[in-house]
Amino acid sequence: MKINLELCTGCGTCEKNCPLNAVVLEDKKPIFTAKCVSCSLCMNLCPNQAISLPDLISDDEIVCEHCPVGCRIKDGFTGACQRYIRKGDELVPTRSLVIPPPPSMQEIRQEIIISHPVITGIGAGTTYPDYIPAPYAVMEKRDDVDVVTVVTEAPLTYSSMVIKIDTERFIGNETAPVKHKGKVVGHVTTEQYGSKMISIGGINLMKGKNKVELTRLMVNIANLEEFELMVEGGASLLLEIGKPPIIDGVKSDNMKVACGAAIMGMAGPMLKGIADEVIILDADITGLFSESHVGKLMGFSPTSIKPPGTYATPGRYFGEHGDGWGGTKVMDPVDAIADFDPDKLFPGMRVLVLEVTGTKVAMLKLNEKKEFVKVDVPPEAERVRKWIYENREASLVSAIYMGGAGGSARAGITQNPIALTKALHNGEVVLSVGGVKAFVLPGGGINFMVDISKIKWRSFTWVPSPAMVVPIEYTMTKDVYYKLGGHKRKLTLLEELKR
Repeated sequence: MKINLELCTGCGTCEKNCPLNAVVLEDKKPIFTAKCVSCSLCMNLCPNQAISLPDLISDDEIVCEHCPVGCRIKDGFTGACQRYIRKGDELVPTRSLVIPPPPSMQEIRQEIIISHPVITGIGAGTTYPDYIPAPYAVMEKRDDVDVVTVVTEAPLTYSSMVIKIDTERFIGNETAPVKHKGKVVGHVTTEQYGSKMISIGGINLMKGKNKVELTRLMVNIANLEEFELMVEGGASLLLEIGKPPIIDGVKSDNMKVACGAAIMGMAGPMLKGIADEVIILDADITGLFSESHVGKLMGFSPTSIKPPGTYATPGRYFGEHGDGWGGTKVMDPVDAIADFDPDKLFPGMRVLVLEVTGTKVAMLKLNEKKEFVKVDVPPEAERVRKWIYENREASLVSAIYMGGAGGSARAGITQNPIALTKALHNGEVVLSVGGVKAFVLPGGGINFMVDISKIKWRSFTWVPSPAMVVPIEYTMTKDVYYKLGGHKRKLTLLEELKR
């Protein structure tokens, strides 16, 4: 890396954050040792922009092309990720490929046999207090193995949901409060690939002043009914599980197939020859073709053009959320060019501007005044847009219910709740909700998540505690059931229940 000593204050940011400990401070000035691979992290973090990437690759360096960082590695050293080491003229993995041992047929058979419940908890009712067994413990024979399911409709105050909204459109800032009928019911949480996420409920809101409205809302969501939310400082949302979201009154039809940088990689050969530069706008990661690895493979050289956003790694820029192209703040494609060096460009230069859902495309051309203007989009550029559009996914609303279970269902299996918890975590018992297998979170307790859209029936109700009433099933072999203490209770055969 290059250092501008006039700008450097010796703050030590580069030394503290270097993944390879390749920076040493001497007299408060950084020295980059042979370990340095020019990964650009220190350049991105430097508060005074005193560090820059060397213009040329030295003769004793090899560029790693296994990720967008493009580490420049000397012989005997690893890249920043420490997955590859240079040995002579080759980059080789630093560790062998790990191949897990195959499961035994007994393990596979056991997993399949108890993978789905004998009956569901829907309509089972509830028994209280907790020391009274759960309403039903039912057994059937599967492949000569006796399988038992114990069920209850459990009132759970430890209830929450994550609502997933597939869209590139901005709905509100992370942590922004989310309201239903004017009352806070959750907040915007971490965004995921192509989707916005909202957290609803949780014990602290479930015991707060809006608890009744919140509980009713979650039951309606879980039962696949339409619902409205308002993000403070953001969008109004009309949502229903399994349907496209309506954001500020406009239906969102599709979500991006990938981020802007990833689309460049997938569409690389199609982009060659269409323009001198390509920008794919994305609120998350905008792609700049000439700087990218795939662009270099296609024979491009950096053009000095920069898109809006913050530089991440070559060809990748972190974008900003907005209502424009690709969910960015760019409303006019000319503004996709945030900066450029006019001395490095030439009249007639063409820049193709796309965005991640393939709904828009523009071609820009540099005129004699060194200004970019819109021109007609050639057919080959339209074909790329259409390819992106055809590979988009439908924009849908989905939801994960998360609950914390205890109480009567466990008492229906064992007098020692810890025994059931351990059996769940080691795979001897399977937990399901409304017939759908749940994911039990690691660690202590029985905290679980389930995909609401897979539950076939209107499965949820509520009680004024308030709590959501959740149909829970625990399924295991009879041997495990007896080991946990179930031998004290008579089992009902499925055939008898059907009669």
